[in-house]
Amino acid sequence: MLEGRDVSDARYKAALRATVVASAAPYGYTLTIWTSGAILSHSHGLPSSSQAFFFLIGAVAGYAAVGAFAFRRQSEPFSPEATRAVIWGALHVVSVGLAIGSATIIAHRVTSSAAWPLGGFASTAIYLLASASQLAVVHTRRGTS
Repeated sequence: MLEGRDVSDARYKAALRATVVASAAPYGYTLTIWTSGAILSHSHGLPSSSQAFFFLIGAVAGYAAVGAFAFRRQSEPFSPEATRAVIWGALHVVSVGLAIGSATIIAHRVTSSAAWPLGGFASTAIYLLASASQLAVVHTRRGTS
């Protein structure tokens, strides 16, 4: 009976690790985009429908810009990252902190409605770029490709 429980625990832990890895990027981006919007709302008040739409447009543009840069002239096949490196690289303190910092600067420096698309763009782009930097550092330190 104990042997069956060990197998069940091992399967659960493997499933838990897979869930954590699969959730890492969406989790960090959720923290980034929600907090950036909250900072802009605190500084500029609740957004109108058009301001919320422009925040969305800015976020999509930031994602598209980083994606275009990442996949430009790609000659090597895409492959999933090593699980342990992804976990350590997914601790979003630096990437989310930088993204929130950019939203804070924009919220306090840009007094017009332009703060909404700029905030969405900057927080998205900075989160993605900083997250990739964190993963690259972890892979370099661990000697993984």
